[in-house]
Amino acid sequence: MHSRITPDKASAASAQGDIETSGRPSGTAHARRVMLVEQAFTKLPGSAHGPSEIAAAAGLDTTVVFRILQSGLSSSTFVKVPPGRYRLGPGAARVGIHAMAATPGPQVTQPVLDRLSRVLDSFVILWVLSPYGGPRKAHAASAPGRYGFDALGLTVTQLVELGQSLRIGASGRVIAAHLPPAMAAAVFAEPLPAGAGPGAVRSAADFADSLQRVRESGYAVARGEILGWDSIAAPVLWGEAVYGAVTVLRPSSLMPRDLSLPLAATVAAAERLSRLVSGTEPTASLQGRPVQRAASGRTAA
Repeated sequence: MHSRITPDKASAASAQGDIETSGRPSGTAHARRVMLVEQAFTKLPGSAHGPSEIAAAAGLDTTVVFRILQSGLSSSTFVKVPPGRYRLGPGAARVGIHAMAATPGPQVTQPVLDRLSRVLDSFVILWVLSPYGGPRKAHAASAPGRYGFDALGLTVTQLVELGQSLRIGASGRVIAAHLPPAMAAAVFAEPLPAGAGPGAVRSAADFADSLQRVRESGYAVARGEILGWDSIAAPVLWGEAVYGAVTVLRPSSLMPRDLSLPLAATVAAAERLSRLVSGTEPTASLQGRPVQRAASGRTAA
C-alpha cells in the first residue's frame, strides 16, 4: 500500500524531482539529484566541502546529499578528505578528459586561425583553459603570420608565465570572465607574472569591472599589457562553459585605434570555433567566408 501524500508535500517534492506519482523516488529523479550534487562543486569556492554546504548549493536535503556522496566514493567520483569533507575525484576527471578529447584538434582549428592571421596581418593564438593547479591557459594552436613568439621580446620564463596566466592580457580576462565567480576571484589573487607591461590591470576593482565589461561586450582589448604589444581576444565557448580564447596580437604601433574590423574578425572567428567545438557546424575551413563587421568599435579593458 502506498503512503498518502498531501498536496503540499507532493508540490514540494515535485519541485525537486524527488517523487513519481507513486510516491517513490524515481530513477530519473535520483539521477537529477546526483547531477545537482556534482554541479554544486562548480558553484562553491575552494575544492572540498561538507555535506550541508553542498546540500545548500544543490538545493537538496543534507541526508540525500550525504548518501549520494557516500555512493560516489567507490567509483572515485567523489573523494573524502578530513575532516568529513568531500571533493571531486579522479572518476569525475575521467569524464571531463573524455569530453575534452572529443573536441576538434589543430587540424580543424588551424584554418580558422590562418585566415584570421591573414585578414588582420597579425599573430593569432588559440588558448584553451587548463584546470591544472588552478585555472590556467594552454597553447592549443597558433598562426604567427610574419611574427612569432620570439618577436614578443620575452625571456623563456616570462613567456611561460605570461602564457599560462589568466591574470594578464585580453585572452586571460576573456577566459576569467566566463569562469565561476570563485575561480575568477582566485585568478586575481595570483601575482602579476614576470614580464607584465605597464598596461596590466592591477587593482581588484578594475579587474572585476573589466570582467563585467567582457561579459557584456563579448571581447576584451589589452593595450601594453605585454610591453610594446596590444591584443584583442574573444571567447570560444562550449555550450555555457568556456573552452578558451582566440587572441590577436600586433605591435602597439601597428594596432589601429579604430578596432571595428579587428574586433569583428576576431569575434567571428571565435564564434565559428565555438560552433566547431560544440559540434553544431561541419569542420570545413573559413575559406571564402565574408568577415562580419562589429556593431561597435568600443573597447573592453
